[in-house]
Amino acid sequence: MQCSHKSVKKQLFIFITFMISMFSLSANELPLQKDSISRIEYPPEIQYISALIQNKDTSTLVYESWKGFEMNEGDLHYAELTVLNEKIEFDTAKVVLPNKNTLIRSSISHVRIDGVDWLYFIESNRFKSDAIAYRAKLKDSALVEQEKISLEITLSPSSNARWHAMNNNNVALVYTDKKCCKLYFSVSKDGVKFETPRYIGNSGFMPHLSSFSDGKLLYLFQKSFGSSKKKSNGKPIYIMKSHFRVSNNYGQTWSEYTPITLTDDTVHDAKAILRLDGNIDIYYVYPIQEGKGLSLWRRCINTNGGLGNEELVVQHDFGNIAKPSIHRLENSKMLVTFVEQGKVVLEGDHNIYGAIISADSECI
Repeated sequence: MQCSHKSVKKQLFIFITFMISMFSLSANELPLQKDSISRIEYPPEIQYISALIQNKDTSTLVYESWKGFEMNEGDLHYAELTVLNEKIEFDTAKVVLPNKNTLIRSSISHVRIDGVDWLYFIESNRFKSDAIAYRAKLKDSALVEQEKISLEITLSPSSNARWHAMNNNNVALVYTDKKCCKLYFSVSKDGVKFETPRYIGNSGFMPHLSSFSDGKLLYLFQKSFGSSKKKSNGKPIYIMKSHFRVSNNYGQTWSEYTPITLTDDTVHDAKAILRLDGNIDIYYVYPIQEGKGLSLWRRCINTNGGLGNEELVVQHDFGNIAKPSIHRLENSKMLVTFVEQGKVVLEGDHNIYGAIISADSECI
């Protein structure tokens, strides 16, 4: 049986289109494969969230590192990095100087104010004890020009405090109440003296703040959620799930809280990044399948609270993933960091990894 000239041309066109699409895919199209992911740290310490400072000469990743799961002692580590096409290379990790006078230095955030890079963090002697908040610049591996932050409340490492530069050039602070577990929002005009914090009307954990390009705020947090699964007595089984609220007046009021996904699995560790189109991408973890480890996902959210399709970020068999952080690089690509917890969380390495993501998620 012979094919017509038109049929051959059509098949050839399909084949060429397929080959072009294959070659145009970057080396790390989602989900990220193991060979595109770089390990930054090794035992014995464990790591959590990260911050990224970029300048003309170097890019430096700063992150929390703890001496064990008891979290009795923690410090800030840093690693300079180089991006080569779709691959990232990290120098040997080192401890940020000067040596702290307390047992814990944590809650790292990067805030850029008028073109100046600041690291915000806290210092304390216990995970749930009173902490002092600071900001400083990082120069030649050391914190310089350190300033004490003026707060009307007391934070602790368990508050999971995070700082964020809003579009009006004010700096916002979000945190969980030290006594557990109300969520608060506070603002500073100069980045040092913060106003009386406002309760947002929710209790929860792991707060995170981000801004849309139009100035609206996205407040992420995780809280108890009644799933569709039932106990033997007919009552719902409650799980931990990440939610969001949106503010269109710089935190004066907030929309109703909404889960970022309706899966019946635990969803947590949500972080956000401003997209190139002005919307936001949310990164979060939950199991790809019941009984499996946590996988890293992302989806778009627009200023009206509309959510895009979910995308798997890292191949599901990479490991049990948690604590993602996402950073925009100067070349418009993104650096994502996360930890791999191991099958048994309290027995795994819990070390930090990094990888390059080429583009934002698909947004509806």
